[in-house]
Amino acid sequence: MLASVWPANAILLGLLVRHPALSTPTAWTCAALAYLLADLLTGSGLGAAVALNAANLIGVGVGYILFMRLSTEHRHLRRPLAVLYMFSIAVMAGGSASIVGALAVVHYFGEPASRALVAWLMTELVNYVVILPVFLAMPGMVDRERIVPAVGTPPAAGVNPWPIVSLVASCAAALLIGGPGAIAFPVPSLLWCALTYRLFAVAVLMAIVCMLAQVAVASGALHLGGDRLAEATLISTRLGITLLALGPLTVASIDAARRTLIARLSHAVDYDFLTQCLARAAFMVRASASIEAENRKTPIFAMMLDIDRFKVINDTYGHAAGDRVLQAVARTVRMTLRSDDLFGRFGGEEFAILLVRQAPANADRVAERVLSAIRALGVELENGETLSVTASIGIAERLPAGSGLEAMLSQADRALYVAKAEGRDCIRTFADGTPAADTTVARLDAARQR
Repeated sequence: MLASVWPANAILLGLLVRHPALSTPTAWTCAALAYLLADLLTGSGLGAAVALNAANLIGVGVGYILFMRLSTEHRHLRRPLAVLYMFSIAVMAGGSASIVGALAVVHYFGEPASRALVAWLMTELVNYVVILPVFLAMPGMVDRERIVPAVGTPPAAGVNPWPIVSLVASCAAALLIGGPGAIAFPVPSLLWCALTYRLFAVAVLMAIVCMLAQVAVASGALHLGGDRLAEATLISTRLGITLLALGPLTVASIDAARRTLIARLSHAVDYDFLTQCLARAAFMVRASASIEAENRKTPIFAMMLDIDRFKVINDTYGHAAGDRVLQAVARTVRMTLRSDDLFGRFGGEEFAILLVRQAPANADRVAERVLSAIRALGVELENGETLSVTASIGIAERLPAGSGLEAMLSQADRALYVAKAEGRDCIRTFADGTPAADTTVARLDAARQR
């Protein structure tokens, strides 16, 4: 009953494809010894164990070589044709193993060559198609999108449980009703899962359903008609269950490619290409949403940050050096803020920050921490020189009954230019009436000219 579920080869191939650094002579030797020891401990003769496990490792080796010829996106099933490529590789890997394995079975067990070849190929193909997608689609640090996470990113929506409920119900209906068509009962639910969940979750669900279906057919729990199933019928049913899984898996793979494309397009629109901060439009949208979410119950602080004498840096060291300064400052500020603070680039060397749920003293400390981190920053230029950088910050507070985002940013910008007019590398807070003084206005105009 359990002979149809033997995942060792698929697990080994999946591990090697996901972690190519494991493919070393030492690792292959250890795998071969482990295979051999497992057979010897279960009573196999040495000759048969060597021959049969040589076939196993040959199949894994062929599969690994072919997978390594694909791009990373195809190996991780994130392209429309990726599932087709995976199936083709599974056929070639299983075929190469079955040729060697069939010869060993004929020699040591006296089975007919055709029967041994078909049985081995079907077992390999079924297990590769069912098990491999779980490893190929498994999320990991190496394969995640290299997108800098934004502070203030909206939380993900809750998981929809109904596709899984539908899947369980369809599997139960297959067991209760039976018949040749019962193996296809879960397909609509699996398609629903493929359009709802992530690729890895769909691969796990597919593996569970396929393995349980094969065991149910082999044990008689899933009655397909007739008192006894011929061996050819059993093999055909197992293969049919596996091939049915390719449809939902392909849908999930295409959906994963679509999600990746949408994420990249959204990132290109919402984030500044150079600094990976929120672009101005995205900052305004998310900041407005944050202010509305607070429902005017807590103070909110807007900050405008400007790199001091940035034009001099560009004129003296070139725009490439200016870009390095922008990237270094943005990275430093982003590491200083909390995950729910917002940080965006408004253009040139000017950045905006929105702090929520902060006391006035805490907001001042955040601003000082940001300036201290920038002062400690040494930007290495291409010529080997290290450039020191400072910045100025203007702060505006929106009290519970205060103004909106546009007014806050305008106030913070006026306070910023007061800071620049009064010597730079400092923090100034907007206060009603202060920017209206004639002397301050004159200093603002002078600062803007500089």
